[in-house]
Amino acid sequence: MEVVDFKYADVLDSITNDTFSRQDVLDAILQTYPDYNTNSFDRHFSRLLNSHCAEGVGENVYIRTKQGEVRRVYTHDFPSDAFLDVESFLTEEFPLADFIAWEITQLNEFVLHLLAKNTIFVMVEHILMDNFFYRLQDKNLSVLISPSADDIMRYAGHNTIIIDRLTSRYPKNKKQQHRISIEKLIVDLFAEKTVCSMVSSGDYPTAMETMFDQYRINETRLFNYARARCVDDKIRNVIRDQTNIRLYTDRGK
Repeated sequence: MEVVDFKYADVLDSITNDTFSRQDVLDAILQTYPDYNTNSFDRHFSRLLNSHCAEGVGENVYIRTKQGEVRRVYTHDFPSDAFLDVESFLTEEFPLADFIAWEITQLNEFVLHLLAKNTIFVMVEHILMDNFFYRLQDKNLSVLISPSADDIMRYAGHNTIIIDRLTSRYPKNKKQQHRISIEKLIVDLFAEKTVCSMVSSGDYPTAMETMFDQYRINETRLFNYARARCVDDKIRNVIRDQTNIRLYTDRGK
């Protein structure tokens, strides 16, 4: 039997746990519609997510959402002209390179102490770092490569570009190829020394609460990457001790 008109909210109401998997949703449908054609499930599950009745918070971990509480996918929608120039130039010069670009003023959406002086970060695999550095330098741009905090204090000006290494298996921004994902942004706040030198640690709790409140964060991707960068415990400690953030994935409970 092809079930077309069932209400997704009613299906979710039959699930008692706060979090659920795809299999839990299928089981809930079958309880009400025993003759349900399971070949239609992928399509119905996509519709469930698109209806904003639920959202993913981890690998095969979902939660219910209410109207008006749906979190957005993070994108950098209002970049500076300097950022756009760097992004477009590198995309044209290195069309096959895997790189991430973001700017420190993106954090002004989250922090209490606004960052007036902009810095543009370009992260690329180690073998291409020098190539990126020299091509940007050829454009008479202010560029530093793997600088220390002291180097930044001494030599960085407004819109200085910092070239650094892009680690493997980082969480990607699925909507904007060369821009940072919210999961990587959170981890970099703790893992990148250059970023740590620019942002007050006192802003971290408020920033993270705002991030988790407004944007969809895949906790599995976040903490897998945090463990790879050896900052998993630091992030969890801030969340546990200084915020009201609730984690839904198993390790976060």
